[in-house]
Amino acid sequence: MSDSMPPNDAEKREQLSREFRELSDDFNKFSEECAFLCDAFAAIGREPACITPPTSEGIGHISYWLKCQVIDYRDKIDEIREYWQALNDKP
Repeated sequence: MSDSMPPNDAEKREQLSREFRELSDDFNKFSEECAFLCDAFAAIGREPACITPPTSEGIGHISYWLKCQVIDYRDKIDEIREYWQALNDKP
């Protein structure tokens, strides 16, 4: 088969499955990082005196990073879902 030929449905499904597995693995790692950060935030909350300006700035930075990561995962999941739906809706 030539590289210029479009992939068939079986190849598309295999690629989609691979992308989903990779996304799932990435999300599992992200989930572990979130659990660690939640524990860290809880510990900081129990010791309000340790919330210095640099600590507060770090919390703000991590919070923004978490927000961006969640949006990125949501977008990737939506993209895979749309691709999967289009593949299954083909006549």
